[in-house]
Amino acid sequence: MHKFCNMMKKFIYTICFLFFVCISYGQNKEFTKIAFPDNTKELRAAQSNIKKGKKAFEKYADYREAMKYFLKANDFNPKNAELNYKIFLCYYELYMPENGFSYLEQAIMLDSNYHPDMLFYRGVMNQYYYKFDTAIYYFTIAKTMKNKAIKHINECHTGKLMLENEVRCFIDNVGENVNSEEDEYNPIITADGTTLYFTSRRGGKNIDYAPDGKYYENIYVSELNPNKQWDKAEFVKELNSETHDAVQGLSHDGLKIVIYRNDNNGDLYESKKRNNKFQNPKPIPGINRTESHETSAAYSFDGKTIYFCSDRQGGYGKHDIYKATLNKKGKFDKIENLGSVINTEEEERCVFAHPDGKTIYFSSQGHDGMGGYDIYYSTFENNQWSKPVNVGYPINTPGDDIYFVITADGKIGYYASNQSGGMGGKDIYLITLLGPEKLFVYNTEDNLLAESVKPFTESKSIKTLDIEPPKLTLLKGTVVDEETKTPIFADIDLYNLENNELLASFESNDITGKFLLSLPSGKNYSVNVKAQDYLFHSQNFNLPDSAGYQEIEQIIELKKIEIGKEIVLNNIFFEFNKATLLKESINELENVYKLLVDNPNISVEISGHTDNVGSATYNNKLSLERANSVVKYLIDKGIATERLSAVGYGFDKPIAPNTSEEGRQKNRRTEFKILEK
Repeated sequence: MHKFCNMMKKFIYTICFLFFVCISYGQNKEFTKIAFPDNTKELRAAQSNIKKGKKAFEKYADYREAMKYFLKANDFNPKNAELNYKIFLCYYELYMPENGFSYLEQAIMLDSNYHPDMLFYRGVMNQYYYKFDTAIYYFTIAKTMKNKAIKHINECHTGKLMLENEVRCFIDNVGENVNSEEDEYNPIITADGTTLYFTSRRGGKNIDYAPDGKYYENIYVSELNPNKQWDKAEFVKELNSETHDAVQGLSHDGLKIVIYRNDNNGDLYESKKRNNKFQNPKPIPGINRTESHETSAAYSFDGKTIYFCSDRQGGYGKHDIYKATLNKKGKFDKIENLGSVINTEEEERCVFAHPDGKTIYFSSQGHDGMGGYDIYYSTFENNQWSKPVNVGYPINTPGDDIYFVITADGKIGYYASNQSGGMGGKDIYLITLLGPEKLFVYNTEDNLLAESVKPFTESKSIKTLDIEPPKLTLLKGTVVDEETKTPIFADIDLYNLENNELLASFESNDITGKFLLSLPSGKNYSVNVKAQDYLFHSQNFNLPDSAGYQEIEQIIELKKIEIGKEIVLNNIFFEFNKATLLKESINELENVYKLLVDNPNISVEISGHTDNVGSATYNNKLSLERANSVVKYLIDKGIATERLSAVGYGFDKPIAPNTSEEGRQKNRRTEFKILEK
């Protein structure tokens, strides 16, 4: 009995001791002389830092500056509920809540009744870590910020549904050739995925520190090598200044780029590549406004439209998505808000236009999501934008998911994250979408501050994302001289043959001769390649709405304007078994006319050719009549009769075997040959 009593005394003593320790540890400690009687000097310094922090926090809303002072004071006394709560709020306002949750927990432990908003933020913390039911509980009992709580409750319900419809994907760090110990984000790629531009806050020669204590933003580029690895990233000197420079948008061929600089509240600048280097970036006057913040940019497939984000007056909320159209003078104007289907009362940011010509991707806080910014897509059909679709989890998370880009084939995406196992800070990751219909992957980065994506570790059944594959043809290649094979700087015009409309004009790289075009399905295209002192080259791509994704790579050999040189006029069409020109031929005929006007000394032969179906007599007659139809068109336009001759070769000069429909189609053609110069 005595032994039992001694054991009970020890047990009671232990319980009391632990209770005393817990009370002592959890006790809120004020910054007073009573609490710190022997640390007068350190106490005064801490009080001074708190005063400076509160001024920055309350008067100027400079949360980064406030946090700097609060953290110094916290080093002296980490057991003050108010100070821990304010540090959390600084991180929260800087879009880094994960860094601040430990301070929120400390504040709650020290004094759970310190501030009524803490119940709401308890909900935010649980939502962030996918504890949706617990989060809903706290949002429900929170007595403050009721409107925000309702929004978060809806996000939690959406999040629970999204977890049951997970998207399967691999996420891989792109490696040390791109990433550093500092932050990398804003990945932007060419449509074929072979060139990557991104923003980094790494140090280097002549790179200074920004006011926030990190290095200024600068733009870097990396190329995908034959081993499918990214080469060592290079500093893009011509795009970077002494302060912040962040890449925002890139044309699909990589020859035009849009960057952000923090001038006039934040403006967009454009640069074009010449001699394989970008020219000095210039502000885009039709888009930038002094009183508003312009950020993010994306070129349409034809380069005639820039989508961008702005907080200018007259929008639906904070930042809205707008588009600007290129006018006849080559300037962007005709600013249009994309409307209430896309834009909400909250933030819309980070727009990206897919090369299919109809789909945009963007981040929003206002549409149905699981928290923070989620990524959505919308398509423009029947002259209106479709309701935005959330691309799902784990691409989207309860944090901020921003700045997503994807290749033209819809299989590879890039984003930035500070997930564990990285090189340091925020890194750029490659996301490979699995399954036959996987299309996207996205990014979690804003210009200066971003939120990490939480890695998904649970084991469960994973579903595919039911999205229609992109319907487009990616045409890429090189323009060279037929004889020397040296690259040529050429103009490339893209026409819609149904109405002979010039859709867009491009250029090949003036050093390499390379080009890249995106041809969305649903049109009958003419691609016309021309350069000074050369005959033009034309091609036809008739792509119905049902045409799926394909890549075509070719070398286009241009022929000098010399006697004996001949070209196939691939975009001249006739009625079946007749010599009547179809309206789709107008564009090609006009190119021949212009060539003859620009070179008044040349005389040419227009020849007709057929396949071997039918008799030689019939085909010779038909081919001659078709050649005469072309000659008549040119004469009617004013070309002298003596400069033109028409010949019908029937099926005497095939350029492909007549054993297949494809070969016979190639043989049914019209040619242009220089006779005199």
